[in-house]
Amino acid sequence: MIKYTTPAISLLVEGKDLTGQDVYVSLEQGKTKLMKTGTDLVMTVTEEGTEIVFTLSQTESAMFDYGKSVSIQVNFINSSGVRDATESKSIGVMRNLLDEEIAYGD
Repeated sequence: MIKYTTPAISLLVEGKDLTGQDVYVSLEQGKTKLMKTGTDLVMTVTEEGTEIVFTLSQTESAMFDYGKSVSIQVNFINSSGVRDATESKSIGVMRNLLDEEIAYGD
């Protein structure tokens, strides 16, 4: 992930159909934390499990320090109150030479 961009991040929860469950994706780097849930997430069930795709805004990607990893974990809970979680994974954060938010037409 590059700071100040709007990356689409794709995760696969292997062997799980998360249809009808509440799903929470947590991103953490030190004291910086970000949560994506509900309509933030696009979920597709495949033969391998559930693919989750979400997009960060420029502001959100800028929250994280470059050169350090961000941990990502998925938690989910069903209507019976049974909760599960994936192992956390890491993605790197790369520097952006244009270190500011931009808008189309600027």
